[in-house]
Formats: sequence, structure tokens, C-alpha cells
Amino acid sequence: MTVRGYAKLCVVFAGVVGLGVELAAERLLAPAFGTTTDLWSIIIGLTFAFLSLGYTVGGRLIDRAPTHRLLSTCLLITGVWTVLLAFVGRWVAFQIQDLTFDFGGVRLGIFLSTLLLITLPPFVLGIITPAAIRLVVTGVGAAGASAGTVYALGTLGSLAGTFLPVIVLIPRIGVRNTFLTMAVIAIIVGAIGYTSVVRPSGVTSDEWRVTSDQ
Repeated sequence: MTVRGYAKLCVVFAGVVGLGVELAAERLLAPAFGTTTDLWSIIIGLTFAFLSLGYTVGGRLIDRAPTHRLLSTCLLITGVWTVLLAFVGRWVAFQIQDLTFDFGGVRLGIFLSTLLLITLPPFVLGIITPAAIRLVVTGVGAAGASAGTVYALGTLGSLAGTFLPVIVLIPRIGVRNTFLTMAVIAIIVGAIGYTSVVRPSGVTSDEWRVTSDQ
């Protein structure tokens, strides 16, 4: 598998895992705070905020060191964090509920729970998209098509991550095992990047710079 191919694979599964975690997060927090529009709006709002931050950080990191292992590391971090969510996330949410019951109320509790538990995955996974574009694009002439391909793959992954947890996983295996499934996917795809399965694409970062300067 080339670096370009692996970058595209990471984008797809980042979409799957990102949406899977976000949708399972609602079920994780609902027992403590109820299923309300406040819950959904705070989860969605903070998810987009930290995705944007991830995009910014990812673009800077990949320009400094254009390596596919940045994508691998992001997936591995997400996988480990999601395992923690599976086992202690609900307990943490109830602790925050107790702390904010008489001060700040439900909205503050939801905000703090989401900020503490749910925002790391979108931030880390957000790094993957600009990093993947940097690895896939080999020159200015191909930048538009390559970026479009990356965004399309990410959207397809997000679509799968939208339906898979809600329709298949949560009703059959529960919230905890859904988180663990997302974690396993992230860890496996991330670990691939640290093996010899991924081989150089044949275009180095220096060659890209020469092409882009022409």
C-alpha cells in the first residue's frame, strides 16, 4: 500500500470513527442529562469547533513533517481515548452532573461533559484531513482533484459512521461495545501505518515543492 493509498484509507475510517463516536456520545451522556436539543446542539457545536481547530493544527504539522505516521498517531490516540470513554465516560458524566446540579444546571453539565470527554476525537481526527491532502497531492496541477477526492472519501466515511452505530451497533451490542468497536477500527488502521505494509509513494516532499514552485 502506498502512502497516498494509506492516507485515503485513514480519511475514510476517520470519518467512520468520528461520526460513530459523536453519535454514541449522545447515548453516553443521555442517562445523566436526558435526550434534549441542548445535548445535541452542544455536542454538534463543540465537535465542529474542535474539528476546525484540528484542521488548522493538522495543516501546520504536516507541512513541518510530511509523514503518514502523523495520521497513524492520530488514529491511535483516538482509539485509546475511545476505550477510556467506553469504560469511564458515563461515570465521569454522572460526576459532572452531581457537581453542576446546584450550580449552572443541565446546560453547564452537558457543556463540561462534552468538553472533557468528547472533543479530543474530533480535534485529533480533524488533523487527518489536511495531512492527507498534503500527502496525496503531488503538485499544484493536481491539488483541486486530490483535495476533492479526500473530502469525498471523508464524507463517505462519515455517512457510514452515521448509520452504522445507530442502525446496527447500538441496538445490538450497546453503547460501550459500540465505542469499543470504533476504538478497534481506529487502532487497527492507525497501527498499519507503523508497519512495512505502507511503502513510499515515490514522490518525496522535496519533489512536491519543486513541482509546486513551477
